[in-house]
Amino acid sequence: MNTQTAPQPSVQKSPIKQMNVLVLDDSEVDRKTLIRLCNRAGLNCIMTEADSLLSFRRALDHTSFDLIFIDYFLGADTGLDALNTITEHSNQSAAATIMIAGEGQVGIAVEAMRQGCADYLTKSMLTVEALQKSVATALERQMIMAQFAEERQTRQMLEASVQRYAEAATAEMRNLLSATLRRVRLMRRHKAGPDYTHDLSTLEVEIDRLWEALPNFKEKVSNEITDGQRQKALH
Repeated sequence: MNTQTAPQPSVQKSPIKQMNVLVLDDSEVDRKTLIRLCNRAGLNCIMTEADSLLSFRRALDHTSFDLIFIDYFLGADTGLDALNTITEHSNQSAAATIMIAGEGQVGIAVEAMRQGCADYLTKSMLTVEALQKSVATALERQMIMAQFAEERQTRQMLEASVQRYAEAATAEMRNLLSATLRRVRLMRRHKAGPDYTHDLSTLEVEIDRLWEALPNFKEKVSNEITDGQRQKALH
């Protein structure tokens, strides 16, 4: 009896996502040199070139980049101007930046790092190995910064939630506290009066209402933060 092996379904691999990379340099020769070096380093990327701060801004408006190389000398502008443009751009929060400076410009590199640049290279350091290490460092640092930003956003969400619910609850809480204070003052003046027992019972009820409101408040804040994080994960 002849038997045939059922054909195995072919497994299609998901295509590897290409990185969007932007190179800002007013020298075409230097741009092409850096692009060739990226290819030799094995970066799977789509390259975009910019030769001025104006074309740089246009590129930022058009595409969200994963990695941006910035040359420091840009004619009348500098790489720090470009770095500020990235920082202020709402579409580039995930972009890792690498400043490329000349020899003897350590101060420029330090200032660039202080302003948020993920790493820097000098033109004499432009080798395949140095580029690979710099890109890995820049992407790792950007991931850490993104994590901190997410934590800050969660904390800001918490603060905003607390503020909203505090404002919404102010009137009710004020009424509860005012009523409680009135009862306390009344009891202080008429402690031996026939209504003492009734006043004490009323006070206890109002205090219970106040304490019952606090867990509900915390629960609302917790639910809103959880819902906000869930919505963010879906996007």
